[in-house]
Amino acid sequence: MLLQFSVNNFRSIKDTVTFSMNTASNKDSEHSFQVRNTHLLNSAVIYGANASGKSNVLKAMGFMGALVLNKLKITQSTDKLPHEPFRLSTETEQASSYFEIVFFLENTKYRYGFESDSITVYAEWLFSDENGKEARLFERDSEQNLHYVNKQKFKEGIGLKVPDNHLFIWKCDQNDGEISKKILQWFNNFNVIDGLESEGYFHVALKQLENADAKSQLLKLVKIADLGIEGINIEEKKVPQDFIKNAPIPEEIKQKILSDGGSLSAIELQSFHKKFNAENQEIGSVLFELDEDESQGTQKFFALSAPILDTLKKGKVLLIDEFDASLHPILTECFIQLFNNKELNKHNAQLIFVTHDIHLLSVPELFERDQIWFTEKNKYGSTELYSLLEFRKNNKGKDVRATDNLEKHYLQGRFGAVPYIGEL
Repeated sequence: MLLQFSVNNFRSIKDTVTFSMNTASNKDSEHSFQVRNTHLLNSAVIYGANASGKSNVLKAMGFMGALVLNKLKITQSTDKLPHEPFRLSTETEQASSYFEIVFFLENTKYRYGFESDSITVYAEWLFSDENGKEARLFERDSEQNLHYVNKQKFKEGIGLKVPDNHLFIWKCDQNDGEISKKILQWFNNFNVIDGLESEGYFHVALKQLENADAKSQLLKLVKIADLGIEGINIEEKKVPQDFIKNAPIPEEIKQKILSDGGSLSAIELQSFHKKFNAENQEIGSVLFELDEDESQGTQKFFALSAPILDTLKKGKVLLIDEFDASLHPILTECFIQLFNNKELNKHNAQLIFVTHDIHLLSVPELFERDQIWFTEKNKYGSTELYSLLEFRKNNKGKDVRATDNLEKHYLQGRFGAVPYIGEL
């Protein structure tokens, strides 16, 4: 479970910003759960003007996760690390970026982070807290030639050396380290989705439909959403040879497929709708091709349903950018309520998303104040991040009460994080 994330010098983020899922306003909230003596939120939302950097907060989390899991397959000492510094300042354009995350794995709290640029990991650290006291498991600092490993608590790291462009946690995992494997698995359950490109997540739905229970849950959710869909089916069709011949793929691959008899199959998702006669009596059903006959909103709802249900089932952390794109506000609210419902969210899954849907701010009891975050760019072009609770504590304007019309006040600019339009 995610507790806190900090980053600096990444895309539009120059100075360190910290995002937290720790709730301090209402520890008895239905929107939180307890791990040891810490209360964590089930969901959080980030608002802000266009180009304010709200998406970059999620991108920074996804960037860290991708690097920890070595998705770019950095193997050689000459390989370049991904690096996206803040480019509007001479102070940062050639500097390293900083990432740190705090999370719970079972009942142990871990704090892991690193500083790197495109060629060097300058620092890396891992701390654990099992009973309220933090212990250093390992720490490296390339500039000071410091390399510390806790011989009692982190034996898997003893004697290991890594190139300057490698993370130490990779080497520990390759050494069959028990703790490092758990940490990498946690990052594997830390997923980012772009709501503008949700079509790519249909493969998750297809995978879930192989399981009868998962298919039943997915269909229940689709029916609750009142999309008119009564059933879901998977159709496997042969791909015509003419299509393969004209496909934009390398010629050697094309010839290989054709020499095997053109044995390619395409899988299509289909939906069933009720059909009625002139007397409005149900007489059967009509089969729709999901990607051709259903609306963009229905396609997106279906695509997001699968990873959301998977996240709830396995207690993962899900980040969604542009959550509201093509979705009716009530359907967006439906997804959020799944995470806020303790009976449905039994494994303490967490949802963090970016949206422009201010209607959600007016839905009663959908969010506590510390679940609502804002991004705003300062005059130097750097993203600042703050929660509604921090806004109140820092006296940025009048006090914010739980009974306030948050949607109205946000549009009025009371919380900042809105575009300032000049005279047209």
